[in-house]
Amino acid sequence: MNLQPSALQNEIAAAAREWLAKQLPLARVRELAAGAGALPDEATWAAYAESGWFGLGLDQQHGGLGLGAAEEAVLFRELGRALAPGPVLATVLAAHTMQAAGPAELTAALVGGRRRAALTTQGRVLDGGPGDLVLAVDESGVTVSQLHDCSPAEPVDPLTRVAHLGGADVLLRVDDPSVLTRAHVLATAQLLGIVEAVCDISVAYARTRTQFGKPIGSFQAVKHRTADMAVTAYAVTGQLFHAALLLDAGRPDAPFHAAAAYLVAARGATRAATDTIQNLGGIGFTWEHDAHLYLKRAHVLANCFGPLRGTHARIMAPERHEFA
Repeated sequence: MNLQPSALQNEIAAAAREWLAKQLPLARVRELAAGAGALPDEATWAAYAESGWFGLGLDQQHGGLGLGAAEEAVLFRELGRALAPGPVLATVLAAHTMQAAGPAELTAALVGGRRRAALTTQGRVLDGGPGDLVLAVDESGVTVSQLHDCSPAEPVDPLTRVAHLGGADVLLRVDDPSVLTRAHVLATAQLLGIVEAVCDISVAYARTRTQFGKPIGSFQAVKHRTADMAVTAYAVTGQLFHAALLLDAGRPDAPFHAAAAYLVAARGATRAATDTIQNLGGIGFTWEHDAHLYLKRAHVLANCFGPLRGTHARIMAPERHEFA
């Protein structure tokens, strides 16, 4: 198994990074966070669809590009790094679900950006509103409903709209454990992007901020915290793409590896963002700095499928694993 990125994967990453830097820099993301309504706005969501992001891993006959989970992970890594708003994760999961068991016209609407999907967990809807699809993902599959009633709730992350779940009509139920496996892979990729982004923030600050006449990067505490971020990114990268390739191959151990990647990434991203704020000092808590936004997004991603402890079930369930 070759975990090195292919030329195509590097092109996907570069194209996504360039588009996000030009069209959705953090300054623009902050403007979206401060406004009311859907995140992102309709024009930005349409641009996501035009870039092919919702159909990257879908079959070509359903409007997709016919690529795999590894290519999707490459994209989601960049989305996490840029704090890109919007229910891209839920919409991609919904598109895969509809490709497998839903009406073709709904699949096309999701891929084309004409419909959105949201995640629901613990009575909350993340980035959804009336008329959207809502996905309840569990160990055995996913339930897809259409939301027709919800009430706004106070979000932890200003880039993630949260609402109390009201009324929703169930459209279909798909019993397929690979839905949660793909969800773990894509959420892990976003968390990896967060780890890498905050590590870059810490390194840049440690090089320029001086204390007692020395750059703070020379101090052991700062040095060790930043090194831990780099080690976390390295560990998550290997586990993530291993899990993605196993998912594409239909291997029975894919759920284990995807859950392991998600646990390492969720804890690592939260710790890395927290340590970055510690490295920055008081400025990291201020609205003007981006560090706290990464911490809040990491918290949302670590809980978007329910309490993180629930993921341990996939780690502990198998009695035996064989590693190739």
